[in-house]
Amino acid sequence: MSDPLPFTKFQALAVTPNIGAEIRGLDLSASFDAQTEEELRLALARHGALFFRKQTLTPDQHVRVARIFGNPSREKTYFPAAAEHELVELVETKANGPRYNTDQWHSDSSYLSEPPAGAVLVSRVLPEAGGDTVWSSGKKVYQSLPAALAQWIETLDAQHSLEHSGWPEILRRQSEDAYRESRARHIPVSHPLVQTDALTGEKYIFVNPKYTERVNGLSRRQSDALLGFLFAQFERPEHQARLRWEAGTVAIWDNYGTNHYAVPDYLPNYRLLHRVTF
Repeated sequence: MSDPLPFTKFQALAVTPNIGAEIRGLDLSASFDAQTEEELRLALARHGALFFRKQTLTPDQHVRVARIFGNPSREKTYFPAAAEHELVELVETKANGPRYNTDQWHSDSSYLSEPPAGAVLVSRVLPEAGGDTVWSSGKKVYQSLPAALAQWIETLDAQHSLEHSGWPEILRRQSEDAYRESRARHIPVSHPLVQTDALTGEKYIFVNPKYTERVNGLSRRQSDALLGFLFAQFERPEHQARLRWEAGTVAIWDNYGTNHYAVPDYLPNYRLLHRVTF
């Protein structure tokens, strides 16, 4: 269960052989030296998702943790801001509140030309049971492909679109103007199907059923068949790690090399998480 290349500043215990690590021996509310921050970035690149237990973070500390991995920003997110800090997002679910269609496999905001690199999610108010989040590894999906198929799809791009997601319905409930304004700002963009992690050199598949609309250069039938096959690989349990939230749990993930799915089995009960996107 221990990491094959142990870190010097903390323990990284693999959640599964393919994705996820529980980090022990770190208090995220503390300030870290440069080596600790470097090891955390490497741990995230290696494992795709990092989980911390029994943490207590103020909003300022939450933002400081996100700065270890990138530049905190609300420009690439859609959740409302928390009153405590402008960079902290409210991921709030209640019986009669808005639904964000996170109960499907997705990579956050991949419809943008430069999607966010990741996020730090902190538990605040949890239901008695349910509400797990599941991550799946795009690196392991790539590694599972036949060599000829992997080589071919490295030449392909796919189109990602806000229109393909459930967001048009959400925006239309706000107003028709909100929908039209968002559609005008977010025209479809294309991303390579296969990308490379800058830290580890590993390749990963970058598609998701929420935003990926079609593969460029293929017929609709060919595109649907290829995307359907790739989406199914993310659904394989051996490519996944499942987090059961507890009080004081913090999750940090690589938004490029993973897909994630928020399980809504706790509804209509209330849940509140705080998120900082980087």
